[in-house]
Amino acid sequence: MKIIERRETWIHTHFVTDCIRLPSRRMREIKAEIEPFLRQLGIVYGIHFKEEKGEKGIRIVLECIPFPSTLETIQIKLQEVVKDIPAVPQSVQVYIKDNPRQANGGKTYGKG
Repeated sequence: MKIIERRETWIHTHFVTDCIRLPSRRMREIKAEIEPFLRQLGIVYGIHFKEEKGEKGIRIVLECIPFPSTLETIQIKLQEVVKDIPAVPQSVQVYIKDNPRQANGGKTYGKG
C-alpha cells in the first residue's frame, strides 16, 4: 500500500491510499504502530479509516491537523507502517467438500 495524496479537511488530515480493501486486522495493526508514535510527538488524537464514495482508495484519517513539519514526519512514519500491506488483498475462496449422503438425497451407494 502507498499513500498517494494528503488532504486537510476541517480538523482532520486524510491520507488517501491506493488500498482497495483493508481488513480489520490490518486496521488494528496500523493503529497499534502509529498511535504510540503520535503520543511521542505530543499528539493525543488518534486515527480512523474511511471510504469515500467514488474513490477507490481507503483513507487513513488523522483526527487533527499538526504543524507542517510534524505532519511530514507523520506521513513518513505512516508510509513506513503501511508499505508491506498489499493494496489489493488476496481473494479467499471457500471450498466445501460434498457429503455423499447430502449430495444424493441421503442415499449411499455401494457397501456400507
